[in-house]
Amino acid sequence: MIELTTILFATAYCVIQLICLLALLNKKSDTPLFEQSSSELPAISILLAARNEEENIHKCLRAIYNLNYPIEKLQVLIGNDQSEDQTAEIVLQYIVDKPHMQLVNISSSIGKARGKANVLAQLAHIASGDFFLITDADITVNKYWALELIHHFDGPMVGIVSGTTIVHDRGFMGRMQEIDWLYFMGLLKSFANLGLNCTAVGNNMGISKHAYWDVGGYEKLDFSVTEDYKIYKEVRKKGWQTKNILNRKSLNFSTATADFKLLMHQRKRWLTGAKELPFYWWILFTIFGLFTPAVIILCFYNVQIAILIYSLKLLLQTSTIWLLQKKLMLRKKLDYIVGYEYYSNIIAIATQVFYLWPGKMIWKNRKYRV
Repeated sequence: MIELTTILFATAYCVIQLICLLALLNKKSDTPLFEQSSSELPAISILLAARNEEENIHKCLRAIYNLNYPIEKLQVLIGNDQSEDQTAEIVLQYIVDKPHMQLVNISSSIGKARGKANVLAQLAHIASGDFFLITDADITVNKYWALELIHHFDGPMVGIVSGTTIVHDRGFMGRMQEIDWLYFMGLLKSFANLGLNCTAVGNNMGISKHAYWDVGGYEKLDFSVTEDYKIYKEVRKKGWQTKNILNRKSLNFSTATADFKLLMHQRKRWLTGAKELPFYWWILFTIFGLFTPAVIILCFYNVQIAILIYSLKLLLQTSTIWLLQKKLMLRKKLDYIVGYEYYSNIIAIATQVFYLWPGKMIWKNRKYRV
């Protein structure tokens, strides 16, 4: 009975992985129905929440300034969320000769909003654009990002468009996090292609002004440490359509989390937010989480089948990562992909232990109960 159960769990994982791989081959979902000319492009507002980002904010703002979008139709709002470092000073120095960029100091809360959601809620009241594009202060956007997201608002009921973000950094941890984010983004895109919509990417998303205010804005939503999923869910409840796109023009880059403890807090935040996902997502999480333990147990009963299933898993996983790297025109290195297998197993176990360990979650130097 135990042998059969482990085989079923491990096989289910491989079947899901195969379905996801095939779903990624759908290219139509990454192509807009039409593209606006420069004169037809709408006014947009980029909303950027920043807290203690002195190391990243200048690079972030420089990338936004270099966007291939008509500057007369672009508004950039930087919300300084009570930073305790030089973030505000760096922003002010950079935007001194850029009137379309504005620093907004956030010192109070509005409605139910807290943290990043509170910053975005207050910036939305100032925003003049027809669409709000949201990213983070540790993100480097590519020059086509705004244009690509706006092109995908190609229907009157498209409320949210979400692009792709991966870590891009040097060193072993940076490369492992790059593949980790890439793999997750691939699964997210696969599920979206299959009709199992999950969430938007909070550092790479656009939302129409009408969809945003249709749900009342962040100040009307119950607080969540994953504010992107919260508004995504409420927008879909109102009947708006959402799109997840995965292509080079929508690709943004994040800095790696070098501190292991901060990485665990990041994962804890994601898992905390994931508690609100539909039940079928938790079935998928369970199957994915139990794959390695199932194969280990299976080794005691039938080592040949265990090796066969694990080899199949590695083949499907490597093929998926390879395909994603090709779609996004990223550098392919097989040794890193192989190394990722060890990294992902260690991180998965550590994340489960850290999540169950009692204590508050730290996010942007603030503590939250989970």
